[in-house]
Amino acid sequence: MPGKTAQPDPGRSITSPETELEMVYQSRIRQIAVLLLALSCAAPDVFAANFSRVVIDAGHGGHDRGAGFSHTYEKHLALDVARRLDVYLRSQGINTTLTRKRDAFVPLSRRVEISHAAGEAIFISIHFNYARRRSASGIETFYNARNINSQKLAHMVQSAALYKTRARNRGVKHARFHVLAKNRQPAILLECAFLTNSSDRHRALDPSYRQKMAEAVAMAIIKFRSSG
Repeated sequence: MPGKTAQPDPGRSITSPETELEMVYQSRIRQIAVLLLALSCAAPDVFAANFSRVVIDAGHGGHDRGAGFSHTYEKHLALDVARRLDVYLRSQGINTTLTRKRDAFVPLSRRVEISHAAGEAIFISIHFNYARRRSASGIETFYNARNINSQKLAHMVQSAALYKTRARNRGVKHARFHVLAKNRQPAILLECAFLTNSSDRHRALDPSYRQKMAEAVAMAIIKFRSSG
């Protein structure tokens, strides 16, 4: 009732304000310890965007032609974009490693080994697309769901590619392609255009379009590095 002083319950221990603060403090310490433990367990697959090298992977090669239409093959176009990207990044002082420098077959497992041997690096795989539906067109980027930085990088690359080319946006998606699923690095796979679509194929065969794609990826990589 109002005006009546509450009496302490004789069966309940009384905790001083200092003791209550100490208990809260200890609880916070335990929560922080749990968080640090979780982050340390995830450390092999998570690091800031202060990478020292970009591994550029031109899809397919050699007897593996990749997507094709008439005499247009993915392996040639992917290598051309990869080389352009390599030149651009090196001009900006960024170290690079190419998984292949010529029309040669490189096993998927070897591509992942090259990525891991590069130390603190990011992995960019360049491809051109294929679909049974000739109407399918546009750019899409896939990422490695094992690494939290991969999705961030994929969105940056996709946005830059759309900005430079004004192509159709097919979105950013996670996938279990070998070079992504087995990769510990931030890793993405970019599909630059559909060779089975006449408009996309016309763009893909234009050197200026391939240069725009290379520059777009480079812009995204530089932005990604500064975001760390």
